[in-house]
Amino acid sequence: MKRIVCLLLFCALSSALPVYSLTFAPAEETAAAVADFERGQQLFHSGSKERALATLRTSVQRDPGHPKANQAYTLIGRIFIEQKRYPDALLYLERIPAVMRSPEADLLRGYCLVQTGDFAGGQAQLLPLLGQSFSVQDTELLLLALTDAAVNLQQPLNALFFIQKALPLAENQASLLERAHRLLQGHLSDIELEEAAFMWQGTAIGQDARLQLARRALGQQQQQKATHLLQMVLASDVTFPYWQEAEMLLQRSSMDSWFNRDSIGVLLPLSGRYASYGELVKRGLELAVREHNRTRLPVRLVYRDTAVEGVSTSQLVSSLTDDAKVMAIVGPLLGAGAEEAATRAQLEMVPLISLSQRAGLPQRGDFVFRDSLTAEQQIQSLVRYAIDTQHISFSVLRPENRLGEEMTRLFVDEVRRFGGEIVDIVSYPEEGTDFRKQIQSLLWEDYVVDIPPKPELPEFDEFGLPIEKKEEDKKEPEELEYPLAPFHALFMPDYAERISVIAPQLKFYGIKDVTLLGINGWNAPELVERAGRFLDQAVFVDGFFSASSQPEVQRFVELYRQAYEEEPTILSAQAFDAANMLLLGMDDATVRNRDDLRQRLAALRGFRGVSGTVGFDAMGEAIKQPYLLGVKRRRIVEIN
Repeated sequence: MKRIVCLLLFCALSSALPVYSLTFAPAEETAAAVADFERGQQLFHSGSKERALATLRTSVQRDPGHPKANQAYTLIGRIFIEQKRYPDALLYLERIPAVMRSPEADLLRGYCLVQTGDFAGGQAQLLPLLGQSFSVQDTELLLLALTDAAVNLQQPLNALFFIQKALPLAENQASLLERAHRLLQGHLSDIELEEAAFMWQGTAIGQDARLQLARRALGQQQQQKATHLLQMVLASDVTFPYWQEAEMLLQRSSMDSWFNRDSIGVLLPLSGRYASYGELVKRGLELAVREHNRTRLPVRLVYRDTAVEGVSTSQLVSSLTDDAKVMAIVGPLLGAGAEEAATRAQLEMVPLISLSQRAGLPQRGDFVFRDSLTAEQQIQSLVRYAIDTQHISFSVLRPENRLGEEMTRLFVDEVRRFGGEIVDIVSYPEEGTDFRKQIQSLLWEDYVVDIPPKPELPEFDEFGLPIEKKEEDKKEPEELEYPLAPFHALFMPDYAERISVIAPQLKFYGIKDVTLLGINGWNAPELVERAGRFLDQAVFVDGFFSASSQPEVQRFVELYRQAYEEEPTILSAQAFDAANMLLLGMDDATVRNRDDLRQRLAALRGFRGVSGTVGFDAMGEAIKQPYLLGVKRRRIVEIN
């Protein structure tokens, strides 16, 4: 009976084990696999990460179940994480059975889940590890991953808890305190802020929570409460990065009413070399206000010229908030002064919708928003379309300039985030016109092996003797077709002028039946005029398309043509949207002050903007639905 029970128990346990754990490699293969692991481990610790990766992968290919295999999978996962190849890291980490995973493997797996968007799964994996003993670097990795998960799961107090625990371990405490600052500014309710100020009193985070409570009180015209909180902050001896902001708010709290509900400030280049761009934005703003004022309480635009020498955008923001007492600000347009304006607007607690693409602007604070098509939004839209249409392998042909480098970096990261494959990245001189070598490199023509011709069998006569063919009867060798491209789609981050030169050469040198992916720089008439017949499989994005079938776009285009007798541009469209979002908030009777308007903008969803804007995310970045465009019959058309 005991033998039967043991046999049944053995069968049950065997059925629960992974298949590969029951597959035994020859002893010499196992020994070689273990030796490969040890060599790979040494290479990793010596800093040769690529050689270590190759050696470790050879180790688990030789024998997936050798005694050191789980350690090999863990180390492979760590190398892929350092390379930000999170789906690849997961692929190896999940080969370790759950019951055999070490705390280190669980940590790396949970970190990858968070980085690939499975925030709940990553959090569930990581929380039980808080009591485990890790290195300082891995403990920081654990806490930062839990912070990311908590932020994305709308658990701001939990995120602050993990940041506070990570602070003593971090080399760069300023970046962590800045992250806590952003959370306190825009992610917590008043009650949660009160709780944060109490929980972390005597710390920089607790001081920051009091500062944000004071800001909100001042924005709601509760000057007495704001003054009391700010005096507490400034009386403390706790090291605090934002004490200058506290001093400025304390000065502000002594002033009377400091805004006009009927005014929007505007920062634009109205003179100088960029005045033509400023004029396009101005037209979009004025068209929106003109339409609004026909049926609602009138609103006026107060302009400041950012091209005036010797006057900073910071000073212009103060002029609009203190002298004109505007309710909100639109602009600036150019990146040079955008950061300065955003920083000042946050200190002045005036909602600002920037039209600049300068990185990191909304991160300046919860009063700063941005309505502009960013490089990240273009790449996300393109990659999402490509993956949804079963494109899984990609190559990149990019110019050797800043645009090409930045767009390529974003594209590669996004493709890998979705589990796609980057086959090749080839660059060309910025002013190049001959792309033959680059195209041959993309086709891997240097690696093609010549296939020997098939031997021709002799023919025999009725007596069995070989028939000798005449020279004219000998067949000419068949002309070989170009090889298939080793990728599904080709990304080219350049402008229409250069793409119109590249596209014909792609076809001529053999890249056919491949989807071409492009940025908003492709959306220009000269693209189809010069190379339309070579772009039948092209897909590119833009933030505005005047020929769109969407009713709101058609109405805007008609109004714009009537007012200015020309076609609107993306600058005019984005300005039209920015003005309408502010006007929508200012018409709301419950919006009594600048802080109410800030909250109204932050909660905006379902807006139907002509430039694809539907609202703002938690950081103040515009949530956009870029237009996907293609070329059909020598015309740029919208792809549904």
